[in-house]
Amino acid sequence: MFAVNHFDISKSFLGQVAFYLHKLYGNDLQHTCIVFPNIRAGLFFKKYLSQLIDRPVWAPAFRSVNALMEEISGLSQADHLSLVFDLYQSYMEHHPMKESFDDFYFWGEMLLSDFDDVDKNLVDAQDLFRNVNDIKEIDYSSDYLSEKQKEAIRIFWQEFKRNKTGLLEAEFEKLWTLLYPIYESFKMRLQEKSVGYEGMIFREAASLIRKGKHQEMPFEKYAIVGFNALSACEKQLFKHLQNSGKAMFFWDYDDYYLDNNWHEAGAFMRDHIRQFPPEWHFDSQNLTKQSKYIEIVSVPSNSGQAKLAGQILDQFPAETDWDKTAIVLTDEHLLSPILSSIPERIKDINITMGYPFVYSPANSLFERLASLQLNIRRYADGDKFYHNDATLLLHHPYIQDIMPDEANAAVQSIVAHNRIYVPASDLPEHSLIQLIFRKCADAKSFLEYLSGIVAVIIGYRKERSEQNINEDALETYDTENDLYQLEYLFCLYTTLQRMGNILIENKIDMELKTFCRLLRQILSSVKIPFSGEPLKGLQIMGMLETRVLDFERVIVLSMNEGIYPKSQNKQSFIPYHLRQGFGMTTLDHYDSINAYHFYRLLQRAEDIRLIYNSASNDANTGERSRYLTQLIYEPPFNIHERKVTFRVSIDQGKEIVKERNDSIQNLLSRYYAESEDKAILSPTALNVYLDCRLRFYFRYIEGLSESEKVMDEIDPSVFGLLLHKTMELIYQSFVGKAVTEPEIGRLRADRQLINQLLLQAFAQEYFHTGLVTDQDITGRNIIVKEVLLKYIDKILEIDQSAAPFEIIALEKETILQIPVCSEDKEILLNMRGYIDRLDYIQGTLRVIDYKTGNAKPYFKSIDELFDRSKGNHAAMQTLTYAYMMRMAYPEYQHIRSELYLIKDLFSDRYNSKIGFSKESPIDNYRDVAEEFEGNFNNLLSEIFLSDQPFVQTEDTKKCRICPYAQICHRN
Repeated sequence: MFAVNHFDISKSFLGQVAFYLHKLYGNDLQHTCIVFPNIRAGLFFKKYLSQLIDRPVWAPAFRSVNALMEEISGLSQADHLSLVFDLYQSYMEHHPMKESFDDFYFWGEMLLSDFDDVDKNLVDAQDLFRNVNDIKEIDYSSDYLSEKQKEAIRIFWQEFKRNKTGLLEAEFEKLWTLLYPIYESFKMRLQEKSVGYEGMIFREAASLIRKGKHQEMPFEKYAIVGFNALSACEKQLFKHLQNSGKAMFFWDYDDYYLDNNWHEAGAFMRDHIRQFPPEWHFDSQNLTKQSKYIEIVSVPSNSGQAKLAGQILDQFPAETDWDKTAIVLTDEHLLSPILSSIPERIKDINITMGYPFVYSPANSLFERLASLQLNIRRYADGDKFYHNDATLLLHHPYIQDIMPDEANAAVQSIVAHNRIYVPASDLPEHSLIQLIFRKCADAKSFLEYLSGIVAVIIGYRKERSEQNINEDALETYDTENDLYQLEYLFCLYTTLQRMGNILIENKIDMELKTFCRLLRQILSSVKIPFSGEPLKGLQIMGMLETRVLDFERVIVLSMNEGIYPKSQNKQSFIPYHLRQGFGMTTLDHYDSINAYHFYRLLQRAEDIRLIYNSASNDANTGERSRYLTQLIYEPPFNIHERKVTFRVSIDQGKEIVKERNDSIQNLLSRYYAESEDKAILSPTALNVYLDCRLRFYFRYIEGLSESEKVMDEIDPSVFGLLLHKTMELIYQSFVGKAVTEPEIGRLRADRQLINQLLLQAFAQEYFHTGLVTDQDITGRNIIVKEVLLKYIDKILEIDQSAAPFEIIALEKETILQIPVCSEDKEILLNMRGYIDRLDYIQGTLRVIDYKTGNAKPYFKSIDELFDRSKGNHAAMQTLTYAYMMRMAYPEYQHIRSELYLIKDLFSDRYNSKIGFSKESPIDNYRDVAEEFEGNFNNLLSEIFLSDQPFVQTEDTKKCRICPYAQICHRN
């Protein structure tokens, strides 16, 4: 072991390699090429090397093994999307059943992965993809296989032939015979373009090396640094360098797992050291002899893991060197929570892992534009856009940034007119709106459409980020966020351009729906790299990015079984026994690779925190990783365990009480007759007060309006409005006239007229527009319309049996001043009511109210109507109308309240009268007027003249449909 003085160098594997090479070659390193598993390791190596030299020198060359293979093979790495398209073309040449690219894409990626594995492991593809009819063929044609490998292949084919009885086996056999021709055709197609997939490039390089046709390796020495699992191609390259005397091998391992043959972390390393002896034996007993603090922590949530990691960072001393601290995320979904949990005192952060594009606003823009196009409806007067797609798009932050006023005005118009399908002509005139709200016929036009919109947004954001300041508002923008958003948009734009080029080159026609599905699949695998200084600050990375790197402090999150190691249910066409027989990667390989990465990360670390999510749900078993269990039971390690739990208590919420004061009393006085504000009370408001005094306060005192939204389907309240409006239109021409039985009969017979009047009601109450036809009634609303027609006919039938009667008024607005008195005060209140129908029949003035919801015509007593626990809203309301009619029409001695309960219309012996029971109806309001009006006065007196506070209802069931439930925390 060389003596090393510099602390950073002595504590890291790369530092020790840098020290060795510098000791060996001094400043003459330009003839040396250092080969790493990934490019990032070269940055850290340069850092350590720079600490050892005192003057400018020529640096050694740095290569990843992929770059080295490309140089040898003469092939370039092809774009992944292009590879799948080329594979599809080869597939279509050989498969008799033609298949759409969309259907092919998923298993095309699976096939590409299999071909990659075949080539990296130098498998004879013709032997592999052959259907072995005679088991003896294996012995004669596969002399390069060991007896153990042949036995694995025999096991598969024997079992397959024995069980080949079903359709699935027949389909497998049919496709299996096509795989080799597809494989050959695909590689030839790529060879013509001088490109390839990774395995193909590796195989081509290995083939050239084996045949001696490769160019001379230009460097005198190749330092092979930090590899673990090697493919057959990599082994062939390294063997060639070894035989030519150019190779120097630096293996990163620890004796603990290397010397224990049972330990899976050393499975590959034991073989490598035998084949490629290391150049230098460094200190390899860090796991057992170095002092370490290892803590395993269970936390019952993912966000809790991130918060705990932030707390751990906050506990480190102020002088902590963050460059030597790493947070390792085995689950990339925790990137956003961890970024929000890092203490503010940590200023420098380097993120190695990419940010998934699907979590970006640019992805949601694509999804909303795709949904907008896929849900377009064609009408006689043009194409229309579904309201939910339109409003979601207009609310998107990118659109709001560019045209907030126009977008908000468009949303308000859609809601106000309840436009389920919106024509582009109804939207504000703005160039971006015109660009968005137009129809795309196919994939090509949608690609151009999407690219054009993204380009406009990019142009706007680039201009804004360059200005840095809004000259009008003099507000500084968040430039960093703008740069992130531009990165997301550029990523989407470049992906679209690549897809466009591939579609054109391959002359592929695709339906819009298919293209959207394909683009969604592609974007789901895209990750956006973060920019930053990789050698400075707290490091946030995935487990794979930790290769070759060492840190003093390590925090690893999501150390759960199924996450790390990840459940290896890799899809493949090649069965396990064939993989095993031909020496391809299997689940055992992945287990050994994961184990090595885990234990290697711990080798030189001093402070190690391993956190897992103990909560069990659909996405997580709550089981800790097998590696944590191994650490606990393996003798050398002293493990500290602890559980972090949450104190969960259901907050009942504080009771909300609005005490009376002068301000509230001033607001209430708006309802007084002498007030200039002329606020008017309604029977509905009184029912609200009886239900919940606090809701009355919010709605009728503070004036908090209830939110509006577009209704795709008719809800109960709109159903009632449609029925009310249609009945008003039917009887409108009879106001002030007598209605006879024959006239109602003619009305019922004229179904076209009734239908037209119902459509008019739809136009006014649902669509809020001038004209509606039967074609505008779609979906379940068609059924609703038919139901309404039946109810309307039944009402007319009941009226026909009661005729003749005179229509006095329809939907009559009546405003009166109601006297209210208490012991020491008397006031007049403005009261308004809309009476559905007022008619005169056989000497009685009937106050008729249509009720489409749940309502009861009977009650035990007048007092019960004012009882909060037992109240009857429908009866209360119609008796209030009778009270108002008594004041408005004192000449009528007989006034009767009636309820047309729509749900009861078809019942036997239907009776519309209200009262104490069916046998004891209230035929004349005047019989109960004194009792009712006394209670009514007491109710109004309590609201306006008492000092009682406005409190929440005790019946929480009423809170389920209350629009203010969120304020009270009762929903």
